[in-house]
Formats: sequence, structure tokens, C-alpha cells
Amino acid sequence: MGTASRTLDHKHITTMPTGADISLAIHTITGSEPGPRFLIFGGIHGDEATAVEAVRRIVEAVDENELKGTLVAVPVSNPYAYESMTRHTTQDGLNLNRIFPGDAAGSLTEQLAAALAEIQEGADYFIDFHSSGLYSTVDYAYVHSGAEILARNYGTSLLYHHDPYTGSSAEMMLSAGKPAMVSELGGGGQLTTDFLDRSVAGTLNVLRAVDMLPGDPVDPPEQKVMTKLVTLRPTTGGAVISEYGPETLGSVVPGGTVLGRVVNPHTFEVMEELVAPFDETIIVLTREQYTRCAPGDYGFMVGNNGSVTTVDAI
Repeated sequence: MGTASRTLDHKHITTMPTGADISLAIHTITGSEPGPRFLIFGGIHGDEATAVEAVRRIVEAVDENELKGTLVAVPVSNPYAYESMTRHTTQDGLNLNRIFPGDAAGSLTEQLAAALAEIQEGADYFIDFHSSGLYSTVDYAYVHSGAEILARNYGTSLLYHHDPYTGSSAEMMLSAGKPAMVSELGGGGQLTTDFLDRSVAGTLNVLRAVDMLPGDPVDPPEQKVMTKLVTLRPTTGGAVISEYGPETLGSVVPGGTVLGRVVNPHTFEVMEELVAPFDETIIVLTREQYTRCAPGDYGFMVGNNGSVTTVDAI
């Protein structure tokens, strides 16, 4: 038996022209018994504040005296994007989750990716926490081959079976043969407490499943594995008037159903309609009744209920 502990370290990344230091806060919880090294990231996309808070609550919820192994958490993986509440880093316009393993001699985002990739070294399991952004709310998780234990026990009703995106943090882990999962819960300031509670409960259940916390994992609810997921984006800016709010996430609507309309806020003209594309369309990401939009924003994400499968079948 060792000594359980909690530590907070700061990994220096670079210095900005203002003289401001850019660093990553790294929380490490070490259990009293040896075991796996489990890594979690939040805030890779700066406008996904729910993910940052999920990591904080998970760190608070884990009892180091019950933990076997080590939990390592980086709550804010992209500090400047978090400050500006933007998906991409404002200084160089890059998407941090598409340029792993980064470049320690590159731009700010490339240096962040290189530092995060270094933190990933030696990890046995990995969850990357995301949410939707400022105006939309989402509810699903990714399931990757070889990492089914994470997605199954995290317990979201909707899973998406898809290859990891090139240059993503999840790809880094999966390419090293380590199980990785991406959580996509919440956003938009809607049902926030519910999504945070689920993030914590799901992660603790995963830790039980990999024998890092005592007790048997709770069996997940019935899970659908989507193999087809598309994003419906407005081609014009204005206001999205949504017919299906966050309370409808996971529901199935007929093809051709109008999910929302883009309205010109000046003239009140309906500019376009966002329509369910599949005969049986699953609502995966949606907006509350009224939100502002720009061309190309996330409007709705929808899955094809006609092509779903199970975790055991992938």
C-alpha cells in the first residue's frame, strides 16, 4: 500500500508578446494501490465550457483513498480559446483537435498539441471531454473498435461508431493501441446540471469497469450505435427558430420533418429550412427555440435510425 495523494502542476508552453505565460494545469490523483494510468482532457475547443466543468467535477468526485492507479486531468487544454470562447485558437486560427502530435517549435496551437501529446505518453486509457458550443446542445459519445469498454460503461444512449479524426487527441491514443473515447454532452447552457451529472457518473462507472475504483459497474441503458451521422448547417446567417429543443435529444422523427427555420431578423423572411434527411432521423444535436446563427454554424446533427447497430456488433 502506498500513500494516496493529489498534486497540481503547471506545464509551461510559451510566452505571449504581452509577457503572459501560457501553461497547462495538470491535476494528478495517485491512489494507494498500483493500477492503470487514466487520462482526461477538457477544453480542447474553447467554446465548450461544459466539458471543462465536467473535468473539474470528476476530479472532485474521485476519492484517492479508493483509487487504484493514477488519474491525470487537464481541464483547460486550450487556454486562449477558452478565454475567447472560440472553437479555434484565435492567435493562429487552428483547430487544436486536428493537429496532434503538434510541433513544439510551431505556432501556439501546435505547441499546445505537442505538450498534450507528451502528457498522453504512458496513459492506458483516455477520455476527451467535449460538448456543443454556445448555441447548441448535444448528447452522444464515440465508440471506437478496441475501446468498447469505455463507451459501453460511460452509458450514453447514443453512440457513434466512426474512425477517429486525423490529428485528434483520440487518434493519438488509439494509434498507440490504447482505448480512447470522446464524450459529447451538453452545451448551449441547456440542461447543464443533468449533463454534468451524467459526465461524472459515467466516468466513475468507467473507472469501476477498468478496476480503478471499487464496486461493480452499473449496466448501461439500451444503447444505439449510429453508423451514419450528418450535420445540418444553415447556409445563411440570421436566427434559427428551432422546432425541436434539447428536451427532444435522442428522439426519432420522420424524414422530411422541419427541424428548424433560418429567419432574417431584419425582414422576418424565412431564408431556409433545416429538414430531417433520413426516413427515421435521430436528433443528436439541437438548438433551443431561438438562437443566432452564422453561415455554416452547427444547426442540427442527426443520425440514421435505419442503420443503427449494437456495441457487440461493431
